[in-house]
Amino acid sequence: MKQKDIPTVSAEDFAELFVKNPDLLHESPWIVSGYIQEWPGYRRWQDVDYLEQRLGHLSAFAKAPNFITNRNDGLVSVETDFARYLGYIRAPDRAKELFEGRWLEGSYDEFVQRGLPLYCGTLRFVHTATDPAFEEFRPLVPAPIETWNHALPYYYSLFNHLWLLVSLPGSLTPLHVDNNGTIALIAQLQGRKRATLYSPAHHRHVHNPAVGYMDPEHPNREDFPTCDEAVAWTADLTEGQVLFVGTGWAHHVRTIERSISVSFDFVDRSNIAAYARSPDWSSVLGARVKSRPDIFVDKLAGALTRGQVESLSAVEVGRLAMTAILKASIASSGSEDARIRQLYLDHLEDDGLRGAA
Repeated sequence: MKQKDIPTVSAEDFAELFVKNPDLLHESPWIVSGYIQEWPGYRRWQDVDYLEQRLGHLSAFAKAPNFITNRNDGLVSVETDFARYLGYIRAPDRAKELFEGRWLEGSYDEFVQRGLPLYCGTLRFVHTATDPAFEEFRPLVPAPIETWNHALPYYYSLFNHLWLLVSLPGSLTPLHVDNNGTIALIAQLQGRKRATLYSPAHHRHVHNPAVGYMDPEHPNREDFPTCDEAVAWTADLTEGQVLFVGTGWAHHVRTIERSISVSFDFVDRSNIAAYARSPDWSSVLGARVKSRPDIFVDKLAGALTRGQVESLSAVEVGRLAMTAILKASIASSGSEDARIRQLYLDHLEDDGLRGAA
């Protein structure tokens, strides 16, 4: 299997490259260094005691591996709180005691047999674009990237887009493609992770619809007969570095040293069309509308009927609801937010016309 090193650049060099090519994040992965050290919370969020004080009360799920993307794999999981999970991070040999009676899938014995550390990869600690936690991570992206998340209605309500990831050596996030057509970043605050990525053009070599995604560490050539034609982009991500993953890039991440990372998904000019096309947010919004039809039908003032809510798919209902929400909000938005929402709306309506054709 062919390999390429993920390019590593300074924030200053990245800015020059981005000005010349605003689509560069989709053409290859990048590691950018030298800007997250400016975060107000950079040192605090490296401290496990601080994280427990700040977020320990939150409910959490920990799994081994983080999730499954191949039908032949399995996992074990526990339901816990983040403070208890951090207790496990400090003392992994206390897993049996800490998670007694908390196993959701599998058991302690299966966990030991599997040989993978538990990984809390879904902790949700922000719910709006104005959450004070964002102030800890300014700037989340290096200049001159301008994120549009704040202008997208329901963006932080429908999905989690900011994660804190604390993991032990060996923890695994298997190969997958992110939801919603977003661009992702992984900012490494402590420790080391190993990343392997494949471009959308090579997706067919590492994904089998009948099986799922390939394991880059142990490729099964029977299930993935053309995997040797894929190019694997690889790098070790170390403290102070940020990995950027473009829309549609499959990525696999293994923790090498005890690690603390912050991950963030965003939309900008380069991927607003991909976000608008995504069935992910629209299916979640549609399901929400279907669960409370009277509230939404009344709120949208005739733009969506009860009959449509009942007869159309969740994706279709979600897209219709978002179209109405955008039209209503554009008139009341500031000029920049209105411009972003109008572009979002244009892509939604354009895709709707293409679907009708």
